[in-house]
Amino acid sequence: MVSNNPASRAERAAELLRRELSDVLQRRAKDPRLNDVVVTRVQMSSDLRVAKVWLSVYPPEEIPEVKKALEKAKGFLRREVAGRMDLRRAPELRFEFDRGAEYAVRMEQLLRAVPKAPTEPKETPWQTTDEEGFFLLDERDEEE
Repeated sequence: MVSNNPASRAERAAELLRRELSDVLQRRAKDPRLNDVVVTRVQMSSDLRVAKVWLSVYPPEEIPEVKKALEKAKGFLRREVAGRMDLRRAPELRFEFDRGAEYAVRMEQLLRAVPKAPTEPKETPWQTTDEEGFFLLDERDEEE
C-alpha cells in the first residue's frame, strides 16, 4: 500500500534524486571537477519544487572549484534529473557542502598528535624493578 503522505512522498523523491544525481555526476558530467563529488544527502520540499543537496568533496580545498563547476552545470543537472524522475517540474537544486569527511580527517590528525601512553607503568622515584619487571620494596613502601 502506497502512502499519500506528502512527507513520505518527499522522502521517496529525495532518495531517488540522490541516486540519479549521483549517477549523472559520475557518468554524464563532462567537467572533471564534478566526477569525484559524492551526494551524501538530499532533502526535498513537500511540494517537490526545491531540493537541498549535500555534497562531499575531498580534499576540501577543491570546494571553491567544485562550486564554480556546479553553478555552470546546474541547468544540465536539473534537466538530466527531471528526465529520469518523472516529475512535472524539475526541482530547483540548492547545493550545500557536507563537512563530515573533512571533520573526520581533522579528528584523525588531532588523535595522532596526542602522545601515546606508555606501555609499561612508570616507576616512582623510590620504586625500582628487577630484571623481570617486579617492583623491589624499599623502606618507604614498608612504612605504608
